[in-house]
Amino acid sequence: MKKLFIGCACLALLASCNVKNSSEYKALQAEKDSLAQLNAKSNGELTEMMGVINDVEENFRQIKEAEKYLTIESQGKGEMNSDTKTRVRDDFAMINDMLQKNKDQINKLNQRLKNSGGENSSLKKMVERLNAELQDRGKTIADLQAALTKRDAQIAELEVNMKNLNDNVETLNAQAQKQAETIKQQDKEINSAYYMFGTGKELKESKVISGGFLASTKVLSQNIERSKFIKIDIRDLKSIPVYAKKAKVLSEHPKDSYKLEKDNTDNVVLKISDYQKFWSLTRYLIIEVN
Repeated sequence: MKKLFIGCACLALLASCNVKNSSEYKALQAEKDSLAQLNAKSNGELTEMMGVINDVEENFRQIKEAEKYLTIESQGKGEMNSDTKTRVRDDFAMINDMLQKNKDQINKLNQRLKNSGGENSSLKKMVERLNAELQDRGKTIADLQAALTKRDAQIAELEVNMKNLNDNVETLNAQAQKQAETIKQQDKEINSAYYMFGTGKELKESKVISGGFLASTKVLSQNIERSKFIKIDIRDLKSIPVYAKKAKVLSEHPKDSYKLEKDNTDNVVLKISDYQKFWSLTRYLIIEVN
């Protein structure tokens, strides 16, 4: 019995060795190994594709965060400061860079799905969703760029209008200032008068009077040289000291508009009580002293 068992075992071992050495067994083993390698490769590709998808989704998350800031700025008013302009420019550059990267990655995913025959329906839906997200983000960014461009154009137009307005204001101010100066000068001339005092001899030498002694004194009205007179503003001049003990007004002025009085040094002072009336007949005051 023992001998029989040993014999059967030997026969089974021999049969086993014969099967493993057969061509059919070797072919099956090779196919099994090939399937195992294919399965490992598929799992590796799936893991790699999921990593790419995660990267793409993270890029989309960052893009959306930047969009929030750009949306607020596109709806703002007034000119952006330099820091804001720099951030807007940098955000657009970052978004465009990420959109291009996502586009390249999604194109690779599409190609892999195409090569695999699109058998993984879940993965196929993910890629389709990413494609739609890419299109949506691209449109949103284009709209934001258009809105900010429009805002910049409006701001530029406002700046031009403001500059024109400022130029007009400056022109009007210059004209108003020139007009004010003209009016001031005219007002000064309107209220200007001239006076001179001196002895009879001095007044004759200045050619403002004629006559005297036997002939009556006459105030000359023609060819008077203003440079020999003292120019004054009639609104400011209320009294004129003549530094003499005696004085006589030769020019024609209403008698009730002035007085000749003495100061504490016993010298004559002409005091004007009504300047408008005093200067109504002539703007030249001539006083003879002795």
